[in-house]
Formats: sequence, structure tokens, C-alpha cells
Amino acid sequence: MIRLERTRQEPHGLGEIKALTSEMKKSIRLVVRKHAVVVANFTEQKLVEILQYLIGQGVFRCPSAAAQEFPDLRGTSIIAGVQSPTEPSTEHHPRESQNRERMVTIDLSWLRDSLDNDSYADLTLISRAEQYSAHRVIVCPQSPVIAKKFRTQFQSTTQDPSCDSCGVTPRYFFDFSQDDPQAVDCLVQYFYRQDYQSSFCGPVIEDTGLGEAEGASSSLPLEQSSIDDSYPIFHVKVYALAEFYNVPALKERALEKFNRVIQDNLQPYRFLDGAEEAYESTIPEDRGLRDAIVNFYYTHPDLVEEKRVQDTLQKTNSLTYDLFMHWHTNQEAVKKAKALWLS
Repeated sequence: MIRLERTRQEPHGLGEIKALTSEMKKSIRLVVRKHAVVVANFTEQKLVEILQYLIGQGVFRCPSAAAQEFPDLRGTSIIAGVQSPTEPSTEHHPRESQNRERMVTIDLSWLRDSLDNDSYADLTLISRAEQYSAHRVIVCPQSPVIAKKFRTQFQSTTQDPSCDSCGVTPRYFFDFSQDDPQAVDCLVQYFYRQDYQSSFCGPVIEDTGLGEAEGASSSLPLEQSSIDDSYPIFHVKVYALAEFYNVPALKERALEKFNRVIQDNLQPYRFLDGAEEAYESTIPEDRGLRDAIVNFYYTHPDLVEEKRVQDTLQKTNSLTYDLFMHWHTNQEAVKKAKALWLS
């Protein structure tokens, strides 16, 4: 079973590797555009990443290579639907008709339903709460971190070594047992649906709005509480997990949801739980969540009157520093604006 150690060390020659990767993506993108390949529910960037992964696996070398990588597809054919006009019209420009005939559309509307569907699954994702049947061809292109682990340790020790010759899809495993299970669930959802939501079905704890002195807890552990996606901390944990597994699009989505939650439904103690978690689980250089939190504090100065907020600022030095620098930057901007106005 594969478990990824939490480390930020990067391999030697990273610049060269990135350059080669960039050149390959550029070449693939040119081919995709030349043949006008369109895949339902996939952006061009996502399609390029998947093709790059398949090329790296050697799937396109020959039919036997594809059959070895996907044994369950032996004896079947993959058909790409071609969109073409029904009957040429004299009103259509010849080049327009040619372009329409060349347009290739692959229907992948089944992708959402493939999540946790064991058909053709060759990967099991394991969290503390659940196991998911998944597909390397979907997961690996979206997370270079997971893909790299499979490249360096190609087969797990729990895999039956005879699978490659028995006609059964080899099974691979990835262990998320050290990660928050709700965040893992959202990560897996995103791999297949390009979005996520809380799957928690239990009763939701009412937010009393009481201060710490009145008996409210300073933080609600995600796994021990009825926390759904109406809590900012929920999206903070998804954001942090997306950063660790290098899924930038999911980070952006989590940040959007975080901002929407705190703007649409301000509940100070929920916000503080999220702010504290964000400053504990992200590095100073990762400004996405931190800037959102600082800006929210700055535009809601009345929050500082809350004792819980004061306690948070005292114990979270980096948040206090960020707030001061944000205030200073805005003060300098005001001074410059006044000087221009008076000049």
C-alpha cells in the first residue's frame, strides 16, 4: 500500500523537468487543436494532461501496449463520435463544412457516474472512512504528486503479481489514512465531477454564536462534529489537501466556496475556526486563503471587539502580522491618493 510522506523536497534538475513537461504539453495541445478534439466535461488543459499521462505510460506505442495497460478493454473498440453535417447545403462555405466534418467529439458524459464504479477500475483510494474504486487514467493526470508515487513505486505490495497475465485489471492502492476523510471525499469527487460538496448526512450542530466565555468551544474537530460545507473550515481543509496533492484547480474551487460562505452567511466563530485552520495548514507563501481572511478582517473591523478574535490574534502571530501589513499598505495608498487630490 502506498503512503506519501509529507515532504516539500523537490528533485534535482527540476527546471529541466518542468521545461520538458511544458514542451510536451505544448506539442500535445497543437495536435488536439489541429484535429479539433473535444471531450465532453473536459477542458482542453485537462485533456492535454490526460494524454500526456497516457503517453508517459506508453499506451500509444502499439495496440498491445494499450491492451496491457487496460486488459479489460481487450476485444472491444473505442469509438469516437464524429460530428458532420447531414446534407451539404449550397449556403455553407466549403471550409466550414470541412471543419465540421473534422470535429471529433468524444462523449464522456458517463464520467460522473464512473466514481466508485468498479467497472474498469484499477485503483483503490483508501481513507479512514471509506474506500473508493477509481481509475489511474482519471486520477493521475490531475495530481502529479499521486502520479509520481506510482511511477517511482509502480506496483503496491498488496497486488497479485499474476494479474498482468491473468486477464484481470491490475489493482493499485493509494493510502489517504493520514488525511482528513471529508477532505479526501471532496478530492475524489473533484477528480470525477470537477466540483465537490459535503456528503455528510447527519444532524447539523446549531451555531449558537456564543463567545468563548459563554461556553462555546474554540474549535470544532471536523471528524467529531456535524460539519458540512456551510462551515468555512470545511473548505479550508479541502484547500490544504489540494495544495498537498498539487491539484490547483481544486484549490481555486475551495477558495471560491470559502469566500462565498463567509460573505453570504457571516457567523464569527465559524469564520474564526476556518481562519485558525488556514494559518495552521498553509505556508506563508500560499496567499490564497490567507489574503481572503486578512481582507475579510479588514472589511469587518467590528470583529476585533470579540474576545475570541483577540485571543486568535494573540496566538496567531502571522495573522496579526498580515493584518498590520495590509492596514499599512492601505494607509499608504490613502496618503498617496490625498496627495494627488491636493496637488
